Amino acid sequence: MEIDKEKIDQVLSQSAESNCPVVSASVLSAEAIIYRGDFGLAEVSAKKNVQKDSIFRIASMTKAITSTCIMQLIEKDKLTLETNLKEFFPEYKQLIIDGFNENNEAIYSEASSDVTIQQLLTHTSGFAYEIWNKNIAGLVEKGELATAFSGDKEFLKAPLSFNPGSAWEYGIGIDWLGVLIEKISDMTLQEYMTENIFKPLGMIDTSYDVPKEKNERIVKVYGRNEQDYFEMPFDPPEKSEFYSGGGNLLSTLSDYSAFLTMFLNRGKSPEGQILKEASVDLMLSNQTGELLMKKMKTSAPILSNDVDFFPETDKSWGLGFMINNKDIENGRPKGSAGWAGLFNSYFWIDKKNEIAAIILMQMLPFAEEGCLQTLKDFERSIYS
Repeated sequence: MEIDKEKIDQVLSQSAESNCPVVSASVLSAEAIIYRGDFGLAEVSAKKNVQKDSIFRIASMTKAITSTCIMQLIEKDKLTLETNLKEFFPEYKQLIIDGFNENNEAIYSEASSDVTIQQLLTHTSGFAYEIWNKNIAGLVEKGELATAFSGDKEFLKAPLSFNPGSAWEYGIGIDWLGVLIEKISDMTLQEYMTENIFKPLGMIDTSYDVPKEKNERIVKVYGRNEQDYFEMPFDPPEKSEFYSGGGNLLSTLSDYSAFLTMFLNRGKSPEGQILKEASVDLMLSNQTGELLMKKMKTSAPILSNDVDFFPETDKSWGLGFMINNKDIENGRPKGSAGWAGLFNSYFWIDKKNEIAAIILMQMLPFAEEGCLQTLKDFERSIYS
């Protein structure tokens, strides 16, 4: 596929001047990096330019990596897609929160079925996020549930929002898969990822914990106040108490590009096979059938706007990826798989044209208008 590198440069440089402080992006084939561009400031107050080795918070782009780890364990016969979560965590009480009564007391009912691994991977388990679910947000506000930003795993005690397998809602299911990986492997999630994903792919700067000597390379997070940007306090830990399967990894454009290239190479890496081809096919294809992704209405506007990618088309979910079911005008084709991170980072894998693309920004709220415009312009510059 031919792309116009100068057109992409122009789009991204203009975006870094008007839409967001910093943007790094690449377009990949199975054999090479077709395009790379780094524009803007990693630290606005110091007028510090972004570098090729700048480190970004990739938030929920972590989910694709955790999902890959789960597929590796499935290949090793440690579990199956049909395995119930309760087989490993029998203490979990599968209650559904139905809302609150007139006294603001939570109303619960019992789930009619167990949560499966496939449901956790596809966000059909019933688990939700406080950011986009008013009932879960209500429990956090009342102090009856820990926030997902607490730095420990207490938020995993959250109830379900519906019977497993009956609907789609973006949630903490892949965080549950993170603790499951730790239980099966007898390693921390960071240790497992390092041994089985990062080292084989040469991802030398991807981790949850960031040593002090790398702090200077971390891009700052910004919010927007009319035409001005202001820095938001998101300092990564030198040592985490909890490794989130659903988020919190930091990475570089080069590292995450290596991860996406593995999918373009049907699971292969320079060090050998990361995944079997059959696993790659499952991950990148519709696994929710007629259960479609729905609009994510925010309960925390400071962290996220409403999220509705490509509202003109239906979206399904694969094993760790959003799947768009129709061609996007001047954009990715039908069947492409992708997702995003809270700080406005985005990626997709285009199976038809055998390319992948990634764009990293560091702003809140998620789906911020300027960042979405940058994503749209970047995508259009590749395909039109």
